[in-house]
Amino acid sequence: MRAAAKKSNPFALGLFSLTLFLSAALMFAIEPMTGKMLLPLVGGTPAGWIVAMAFFQVMLLLGYFYAHMLSRFTPRVHALMYIAVLVAGMACLPIRMPSGETIGNPGPFQVFALLTVAAAVPFIALSATSSTLQRLFTTAGHSASGDPYFLYAASNLGSFAGLLLYPFAFEPAFGLAEQARYWFYAFGALAIFCLLCLALTYQAAGKKPAKARGKSKITREQRLRWIALAFFPSSLLLGVTTHISTDLFSAPLVWVPPLAIYLLTFVIAFSRKPLVKMRTMSTLQPLAVALVTALLLSFDSDLRVSWYAVGFHFIAFGIVALMCHLQLAAERPIGDDRGLTEFYLMMSVGGALGGLLNAFIIPVISDRLIEYPLMMILSCLMNPGFAPKMAKAARDFMAIGLACVGVYVIYRIAGLNFIYGTVAGGYTNGMTIADVAVFATAIILATHPRTVFYGTLVLLMTTQFIVPRDVKLTERNFYGVVKVFDRPQEADGKLYDIRFLVHGVTTHGIQVRDPAYEKVPTSYFWKEGPAGNVFDAYNPKKIAVIGLGAGTLNCYSTPSNEFTFFEIDPAVIKIARDSGLFTFLSACKGRRPPDFVLGDGRLQLAHRKDKFDLITLDAFSSDAIPTHLITLEALKVYLDHLNPNGIILLHISNRFFNLAKVLAVNAQVLDLKSRSMLEIPPDRAFYAAPSEWFVMARKNVSLSPLEVYGWHEVTPQQGRRRWTDDYTNPLSTLMFTGFMGPT
Repeated sequence: MRAAAKKSNPFALGLFSLTLFLSAALMFAIEPMTGKMLLPLVGGTPAGWIVAMAFFQVMLLLGYFYAHMLSRFTPRVHALMYIAVLVAGMACLPIRMPSGETIGNPGPFQVFALLTVAAAVPFIALSATSSTLQRLFTTAGHSASGDPYFLYAASNLGSFAGLLLYPFAFEPAFGLAEQARYWFYAFGALAIFCLLCLALTYQAAGKKPAKARGKSKITREQRLRWIALAFFPSSLLLGVTTHISTDLFSAPLVWVPPLAIYLLTFVIAFSRKPLVKMRTMSTLQPLAVALVTALLLSFDSDLRVSWYAVGFHFIAFGIVALMCHLQLAAERPIGDDRGLTEFYLMMSVGGALGGLLNAFIIPVISDRLIEYPLMMILSCLMNPGFAPKMAKAARDFMAIGLACVGVYVIYRIAGLNFIYGTVAGGYTNGMTIADVAVFATAIILATHPRTVFYGTLVLLMTTQFIVPRDVKLTERNFYGVVKVFDRPQEADGKLYDIRFLVHGVTTHGIQVRDPAYEKVPTSYFWKEGPAGNVFDAYNPKKIAVIGLGAGTLNCYSTPSNEFTFFEIDPAVIKIARDSGLFTFLSACKGRRPPDFVLGDGRLQLAHRKDKFDLITLDAFSSDAIPTHLITLEALKVYLDHLNPNGIILLHISNRFFNLAKVLAVNAQVLDLKSRSMLEIPPDRAFYAAPSEWFVMARKNVSLSPLEVYGWHEVTPQQGRRRWTDDYTNPLSTLMFTGFMGPT
């Protein structure tokens, strides 16, 4: 009977593999697509992406739960009911987000609700595909039907392909509306493929499968282990994404590398013959954890935010995820179709718990980005070498490593007096003796998973509770972590005390704490720099500023002008206006006290009826301008609220993305004049920082006064596509060298 069935279904493996590949590709193409749709509604904060990722993990859990409940029926009935839900999901397509004007300024739970309305039903239906089709494949009569888990590798390979195709093919080629439409067509094709899979196995799928002989009952301990092994990679996925997007760039693009690595570890772990041995990963994991901890504790800010550091975090995350997923694959239940669906259900429970922890729990209980290093360290508990008795040599290394940790902690408590170099809020530019000590200690600790667990946990917890004396405030909310600290700096033979406002490791404002400099604009906004050029040349009377920072631009106040600040993060308003830590807003007086508008600058400005002489964009999500603030639609909003002779001034400094040519194209489309300037302050301006700016104005406005200061025209690149709410392509602006700011 089995041989006959095998002969009658020669295309079963190819059809099932193709269907699972398509399903998974759709699942992981929808994530960056909906994240991009979400961007104008959440202001570009990295937390928006983390909540979105948690949403998809919860929906995945619901899909697996739905598939597990259907496993009580025969595989045929199971498949029929699944296909019915798949067809129902088509009624919710194409994917779209509600208009920003109707939802206000959403928090994490509102973001979750938005995504639920937009994508929950089709994504839940997609989530049930893998376990449903794998169960159906057990009736296909194929020689591998008894152990269909290798199809999960094909599924994750599809996810991997979907992720990579999105930024490199779909995003550059299609706008969001086109993407959503093509996704709808592919979703319909998936339903057809699923019907073909059912038709191929229809007769056999109508029978209850025979119980596997010798099948052991799944215990509670085994379920908990499945959950834990899925939990750590899921939490680390969100943790490393948060860490990188906070210090690099807040866009769906940042999702792609860690998600791709996450999926690739599934492909390797669940393939018929894994390319990597479990022993190799369990040996590398302690070293990865130790070096990640050392890197995150490093005082060298240049090293911490370099491309090298980003690459290393990806590698370390991949090592830990693969170690856990290899163990999951080794412990799968074989020969039990209900055990198959329960296995995937427990995996999804772990994934959802990891997402919920990172998106909703840790941001409330911690004012720092502690989740990534903490989960890296706790993942040592999943290392197979953690529990067995330690050899004498390993115990000796543990004693040496813990002694080094103790010395480091004592010096930290003593006030960092062994660090060579100037420390600012816990950071320097360049390696210190402390950095060398930390990395050496990490290598010693990495000799055993138990050693690295205890040693790095002590290091992390100690440094979290030791607040450097120069740190005045640390606050975390939905929009990230903001820190205020002081740093002494010598200039002209005098020592000045300078106060910094930092988001992640990006400076968003500084003030020289000296009466002579109380009203002096600093950093990117100093008087001889690009911002000062615009105020000197045009003397605007009514100014709108999107992005408050420390309130430095208010130093351009005169008895004849007035400022309105738009700021999405309430913590920033609290620090700049109410905390007393910065005095730009209170010391610098205009025609009236500045107004403050809480919310996304573009959306809030669109609601107003007044017009301005100068609209300044200085909004950064850590190091990058949220792209929805520089699209054609955004620029039209600014023009609608600009007086006929007004100027639009955009601060576009960035470490990794060159936005000047994008803005030049958009200015040309809108028939606007434009100029750009990259300025490096002289050494005498110790309180100034390098910056890049871009101005736009209508044809009737002369920009020649700016040319005196060195502003120049940017020639729009031929063939470059305009950026709109429907289409942006961050990869086209990526640069690995050049100006590195703001820092």
